[in-house]
Amino acid sequence: MPEFPPEIYLAIFSFLDARSLASCQQVCQSFLALINEMVALEYTNELARHGYIDHAADLPLLYRLDQLHEHHNAWDKLDGVWSEIILDRSGPSTQMYSGNVLAKNSGQGRFDFTRLPSSSPCVEQREWLIPVPDSNLGVSEFEIDASQNLLVVYKCPWWERNPNIPVQFHLLTMSSGKAHELASAPILKHVHNDPNFSVSFTIQIAGDHLGVRFNANVAPTELVYLTGNEIRSFAFLTEKHVVIAVSTDTELRLLVVNFIAESSEQTRVTNVTHCLALRLPNLSPSSVLLDFIIECDPSPTWPNQDDSIPFHDEVLYSVTLCTVAGKYRITILIPRRTLLAQLRSFVTGAKEVEWSAWGPEGARVLFFRMLDSIAWATFGSRFVAFHYHLGEIDVYDFNQMTLKRKLSSGCPLQYGNPNKLLRPPVGQDDPTLLVVDETVLPSDALIFQEEVRTSLPFCARAFPTYLRGTQDPYPFGLMCSQDNITIISSKYHVFTLGDSGHAQPKG
Repeated sequence: MPEFPPEIYLAIFSFLDARSLASCQQVCQSFLALINEMVALEYTNELARHGYIDHAADLPLLYRLDQLHEHHNAWDKLDGVWSEIILDRSGPSTQMYSGNVLAKNSGQGRFDFTRLPSSSPCVEQREWLIPVPDSNLGVSEFEIDASQNLLVVYKCPWWERNPNIPVQFHLLTMSSGKAHELASAPILKHVHNDPNFSVSFTIQIAGDHLGVRFNANVAPTELVYLTGNEIRSFAFLTEKHVVIAVSTDTELRLLVVNFIAESSEQTRVTNVTHCLALRLPNLSPSSVLLDFIIECDPSPTWPNQDDSIPFHDEVLYSVTLCTVAGKYRITILIPRRTLLAQLRSFVTGAKEVEWSAWGPEGARVLFFRMLDSIAWATFGSRFVAFHYHLGEIDVYDFNQMTLKRKLSSGCPLQYGNPNKLLRPPVGQDDPTLLVVDETVLPSDALIFQEEVRTSLPFCARAFPTYLRGTQDPYPFGLMCSQDNITIISSKYHVFTLGDSGHAQPKG
């Protein structure tokens, strides 16, 4: 082999992924030493080892590497501190959460924003207000995307039902309330052609795309002008695909639609052409479906233009089912890669994929008794649940690289039974449960017609809060971000990961 300057090899190595670098490290001692000495190559290897994706290339490499280790260790040990933010409960309010930003429509002609403290990067708590635009129109709903500094305000004259009066979507800068500088038009208008139009709807943001699900007499309309009683909810998968939860009698499907390829004309969901149906298990005939909700947080395009985020992990989709007759509330957790893997069926021309071909190994069913008092949220690869009465938070991590490292660590391992109430131990040095056995949901649970088994493995951890036994008149909610877990009651109870110590305010 001819001798080349080390700089030549390092330039070549910089184009390789972690798997290729690992192969090069086995070629000779010189390659091993070169790769081990380069921070950039170490960072590439550490990203792959932790299952993360690089984002902010302008941040110094050493900073990104340190942040990666600190972020992982904080979540691995659930190490952080509690703080409280007092809420203004005067008047009606609607709350949203994006990244580390809390937003509230106070109902008093303004939006209240709070940026939570963050250890990655170092961000202090900040609060600000912006006025509601065009006070002559009522604000029905809003959405924020902190990574794009974007506030979307939906405005409609609630005293009018004239279908010729358009509803408005104001695209504003979240930090100032001014028109967003990247928007080609500051206001989007939509004339709804249903005389019985209702202002109930859902907004989703993914990069340059805004998705809106309108409700008119419980018959929704979707972003790409899809209509039909079967549509229950939707979430973005990519910047050109949405996943729509569709139900017909006992059949449940996740419909993946290429909305860029579809016509701009209004089309019934049963008539779309660029789509793929992912079958879910059929409902029991005795079940009456109340909710069929697919969600992901953050958006699959996050962190967008936010260069303060050094890296991120894979998005986890939650599909929640609630029925009248069922004993359980069902959540099906699906990593984004499982859904993306099904896109190859577009190439083969397939229109439908059976549950047995993608679900049992690519998803995990969690079931909670309907009477259990639990709030939950997802962010990235984590599903977080707060048990009101126990005062505990459970964190289920579906990052498969985390699981592989645990299995190969050589440390004593604890395994959890997914068919019983998972109670990860609290207060041990490493209270992680590895859940690798199948979840079995029997047919007599009155959710599905047949027994359902899923086996996507995950890690489970728990930690106590100071809220057990508190007499709070407000219902609890839960929100999660890159390094915060927030319990919502009469206050925001914020657990910030990565800060030293465990100082807890008095409950």
